[in-house]
Amino acid sequence: MSVEEFNKVQARGYDAQAVFFLNAFWVEMGKEAESVYKWTKKFIDLDKNSGKPDGTSLDEFWSHKFLETVGEALTVLKMREMLREIDINNDKRMSVLEYLTYHYHQTIGELLSRPQGINEMLIKAQEALETVRAEIAKIEKRKSELEVLAAGSGVKANGAKNELQQLLNADPTDLNRTLITAEAAIRKAQKSPDINSQGALWWVTRELEEAKKYKPQKKQ
Repeated sequence: MSVEEFNKVQARGYDAQAVFFLNAFWVEMGKEAESVYKWTKKFIDLDKNSGKPDGTSLDEFWSHKFLETVGEALTVLKMREMLREIDINNDKRMSVLEYLTYHYHQTIGELLSRPQGINEMLIKAQEALETVRAEIAKIEKRKSELEVLAAGSGVKANGAKNELQQLLNADPTDLNRTLITAEAAIRKAQKSPDINSQGALWWVTRELEEAKKYKPQKKQ
């Protein structure tokens, strides 16, 4: 097993780690994809809450928090023992890749030996998803700008309030167009026989499902 090679995979970030694992073990673990997805998003949430987001792994405190959320109610001593088993590269942190390997009783050697597939149709689907995300980010950016302006007073503030209300209630034409394009790209990618990229394909499909639920929310 190459710890250096493992560290390179781990440095890709939480989502990419999960996709790498699912690609490698799709035949065995494909049915577990939704659990892997939810756990990965929990890693990301905890990382953001930590105040010092790392983007690739959780420190001991937040690792313990994660283990608690998945039903591993352990004493600090037992938790540290478990983390020592999970922590493959001995950096006293826990990555998605390390947790999944431990939880599903796999080895890093086997993980790294499995092929990682990619194809043109999958790349186009991933690019289409990024276009959707960019459109959502654009809406959120404008919403934030309007919220700041609307908090003031006078004609400018009133105009911002009106525009903000329109934004919150509007049917987002540009976003809808990007969603339709992404759905079409995914349908094409799903026709690929490449078994080694099924994890990545499942992930982009699942992420698009989440994007379709998006609606700008009024600031509380």
